[in-house]
Amino acid sequence: MRSFVVVLGTVGAITACLSACFTGGSSNPDGGTGNGVTFYKDVLPILQDNCQHCHVSGGVAPFPLVSYDDAKANAVGMVVDTQARIMPPWGAQTTSECTPRLPWKDDIRLSDPQIATIKAWHDGGDVAGNPADAPPPNTTPPITDLPGATSLTPAVPYTLTKTGDYFRCFVLDPQITATGWYLTGTFIKPGNKTIVHHALVFEVPANATIPPPTDGVPNQYDCFGASGVSNAELIAAWAPGGAPQQYPTDVGHPLAVGSKFVMQIHYHPHTNATADPDATTFQFSTTTTKPTWTVGTALLGNYDTAVSNGTGLENPPFVIPPDAPNQIFTMDFTGPASVPIKLRVLSILPHMHIVGSDIKVTIDRPAPDANNPANECLVQVPTWNFNWQRNYQYDVDIASLPTVGAGDLIKVRCTYNNTLSNPALVQALNEAGQKQTQPVSLGETTLDEMCLAGFWYIYPTL
Repeated sequence: MRSFVVVLGTVGAITACLSACFTGGSSNPDGGTGNGVTFYKDVLPILQDNCQHCHVSGGVAPFPLVSYDDAKANAVGMVVDTQARIMPPWGAQTTSECTPRLPWKDDIRLSDPQIATIKAWHDGGDVAGNPADAPPPNTTPPITDLPGATSLTPAVPYTLTKTGDYFRCFVLDPQITATGWYLTGTFIKPGNKTIVHHALVFEVPANATIPPPTDGVPNQYDCFGASGVSNAELIAAWAPGGAPQQYPTDVGHPLAVGSKFVMQIHYHPHTNATADPDATTFQFSTTTTKPTWTVGTALLGNYDTAVSNGTGLENPPFVIPPDAPNQIFTMDFTGPASVPIKLRVLSILPHMHIVGSDIKVTIDRPAPDANNPANECLVQVPTWNFNWQRNYQYDVDIASLPTVGAGDLIKVRCTYNNTLSNPALVQALNEAGQKQTQPVSLGETTLDEMCLAGFWYIYPTL
């Protein structure tokens, strides 16, 4: 990962709602105070546009927010969590130091007036209002699968017997028997969500040497770190908060004849882990139409020291000391001269573990142009939550996407809270049988850390 172009391929990743929700609660009695805000006229349209991707029957949220009774039963939680901007789950925010200039695709954030409307409705007594004021029912189904996808699942589900972090790889055969197939969308659908920490899928060549089976189970083997296969290309990723991703029209990744997929899963048994076997599924969509644009990935980060080409950690070494509430590290990456064209950034995935508290990604261009300023903040997640990670994709035409070229400087700034005021860290320490914070270094396991920004970029298909 010590150059800008790390791997080529498509990456599905990390977008949309998965497994958390509003804090439940009871509401005030009916009656109202005459402020005129009602459920059917004012609140239901907000729920339809911003909440019912998850909060519907059959959705991933634990309760629906469709009817008046649904909303009234959860009114307190709706107010608390929207005021705190915990819900809807969208980490990227506009801050005093970061104002992204382009809109995000599928942005489910509530506006200040929408948040105020929900509070005014509850303050006024959770008034139902006239059902005739309601918008038409939302007919969009919840997002749970990649539309029109092929699904591959390991023939033998895996039952976790380890007590700590464990990495296992599964070999999947997409049966690519002819040239001219292109990947257009991906989704990794976890089976047992209580133990799947994250997952990656790599495309490996037909003649690749794949490690031998572990425990005598065909097409499964231990694989700490990556796939363990030479010339593997990352094509998909999932972390909590991830959902199906379809690439824009005319964007894809060529699939080589005879290639296979290797799905690496990081298992971590949490307090609420079940003994259910895991049968995580990889879903992918394809086309036989050659796309104009090819998508690739660059994973920028995870240096424990500076490297010789002028990129890497600004202030080595990377160690977060115990009881440090505001430890900051910044990774620097310079677009290499070996990339002769400007790459268009399709989306960005910020990534840390549970000690993380804030991550910001910026770019400095020594040769700006009319569409790409000299200094730009691409994304900031000021309140990091490991359970809600997202691949932030731009909602603009391809010509308007930000560019990165030779000499451009990307900075990934990561802030960490390694104290007992970090509730996610406290929970992880308890699970590990520890009561005090420990020095934290870069690494793969849950109690290690990362400082990483995944870039999905496109370039003209050759």
